[in-house]
Amino acid sequence: MPSRLANEWSAQGSLPLIAVALLLALLVLRAVVPVTERGRVKAGIFFAGGYLLALVALAVWRSPATEPAHHDWARLLALLLFSFAVVIVASLLLFDVALGRRAIPRILRDLMQGIAYLVAALIVLTRSEIDVTKVFTASVLTTAVIGLALQETLGNLMAGLTLQLERDLEIGDWISLDAKIEGQIREIRWRATTIVTRTGDLTLIPNTAITRGTIVNYSRPTTAHRERIQVRIDSQHPPGRVREAVVEAVRALPFVRSEPPPDCLLADFKEDGSEYSVVYWMDDFRRHEPINAAVRSAVWYALNRAGMEMPFPTHNVRLTEMNDERARRQDDQEYARRIDALARVDLFRALDAQRVDRLSRRMKLLMFGPDETILRQGDPGDSLYVIRSGTVAVRARTMTAGQFFGEMSLMTGAPRSATVVAKSDVECYVVDKEAFQQILEETPELADSISDILARHQAADEAQAPDAPPTAAQKTQLLAKIAAFFGIKPRAS
Repeated sequence: MPSRLANEWSAQGSLPLIAVALLLALLVLRAVVPVTERGRVKAGIFFAGGYLLALVALAVWRSPATEPAHHDWARLLALLLFSFAVVIVASLLLFDVALGRRAIPRILRDLMQGIAYLVAALIVLTRSEIDVTKVFTASVLTTAVIGLALQETLGNLMAGLTLQLERDLEIGDWISLDAKIEGQIREIRWRATTIVTRTGDLTLIPNTAITRGTIVNYSRPTTAHRERIQVRIDSQHPPGRVREAVVEAVRALPFVRSEPPPDCLLADFKEDGSEYSVVYWMDDFRRHEPINAAVRSAVWYALNRAGMEMPFPTHNVRLTEMNDERARRQDDQEYARRIDALARVDLFRALDAQRVDRLSRRMKLLMFGPDETILRQGDPGDSLYVIRSGTVAVRARTMTAGQFFGEMSLMTGAPRSATVVAKSDVECYVVDKEAFQQILEETPELADSISDILARHQAADEAQAPDAPPTAAQKTQLLAKIAAFFGIKPRAS
């Protein structure tokens, strides 16, 4: 048998050695090509290995021949297996190695590989003295019959080829089909395109439905996508103030594009108020719904801080008995909270009860939503914030109820030294320059003690140590800044 196998191999010329080389090349390519192309590598191994096994079988059951005989179907099949292995290796080397950095449409690649299979088969059949004309005529008739029976399927195949060649749709694009189906393209196949909807469901759409329908591609020509939400505000508020409050809040959101900038447009007048369109651009259409929700939340908090009502109609009626005793009790609770908040700020501990009372009545209460920027580093400022409830992040540390920030801006007008971001729903009492101006004018000697406290804060921040002592120069410099900011002549107490 070894001699018969050697004779069979020698009759095939150099083809067996080439087949072995193809097997080795396929093993190397298996580690190089993408995972999605591993199936082609397995097919190539099957064809090359099948050719070598066919030679062994021929050596066992057939006598060797110098070249394939007329109608020797066993040797013809072996040659077809060899030629198909060559086509697969050539395809992998061309598309995955030489053109690996270019996105070649899968359907185009399959089509070219199919044509290569056909050409290889014709060459093998011609060299084997088989009448290719008869085979071709029979295949044309068969194709015509199959084509009539599978018109719809072939239409999907051609539509899939068109989608791949035109490149208007790519894997990963977010699309909407006829305003009914919306999702992200997962794969464009020969018959259908698969998308994953927002609910995580896999949907198969026939390619003809895509080519015939109306497609909106949210990912092209760029990932920038414009969104619009409607907001109604009480008509008593000037449109300029409304636009300023809304645009500032939306612009601060990290997922909203700065270019084109967001805007707030007066769209219409309704019976219950003025209707505004809030327009903004985003990049991540996948997060379309949570981003819309975050924008609406930011608008609500901004309008709440600005004291602007949103007149939503309601049919719920709540009757609450509000007598003098109840109102007084609520006022007392809020007053106690304000006094407690001021008592936690060391800058105000030198104030007498009368001035603490006056300052507490001039404090403002502001609300912020999660991830909203309360203060931004470098922005001008003249106010101090005392946290009533919630949690904020300042640099790498967290501050909670009772803690305060912004004291340097309140007393000296210095730009904000850090960005402060709300980590939850946050309520803050705000003391601004206007509220503190008269108190400092009446008692300018407070500037000396306040400058000492600020100097301690500054020294602690610079040294990263809470008990770091300030220098005399720091205190003198801060005292001069306080005097200049409030326009007073301080006297040492």
